[in-house]
Amino acid sequence: MKFLTLPLLSLLLAALVLSACSSGQNKETLLSAAGFRTVVPTTPKQIAKLKTLPQLKVVPVVKKGQTYFIFADATHNMLLIGNQKQYTVFQQYALQYKMQQDQVEAASLNADAAEWGGYGGFGDGLWGPGFY
Repeated sequence: MKFLTLPLLSLLLAALVLSACSSGQNKETLLSAAGFRTVVPTTPKQIAKLKTLPQLKVVPVVKKGQTYFIFADATHNMLLIGNQKQYTVFQQYALQYKMQQDQVEAASLNADAAEWGGYGGFGDGLWGPGFY
């Protein structure tokens, strides 16, 4: 078994922490980190409005000539709101997260492939070239 290098180990740990969240929770985390502010509806009218919005998706909304981006989560009774600059930061974070997930997946596949040995078989040579 090969030993994990420190960068690979830290990458795996970060991925495990982030993958513990569901997709919606992960988006909420990335949006908050990008500077989106959280609004919790308190009146029945606000709660009803929250439920009519597209759920768990970042959508643009134009109000008074300004573009805002909102993320509604009726299950957790919250709305995240950000501007264009914050949305751009969110996109960068989401891309970094995706790249990190891809690296973790590739590392896992490489580790699995390394266990198969040189012949791609079960490691005892019975399934390699020349076996008839």
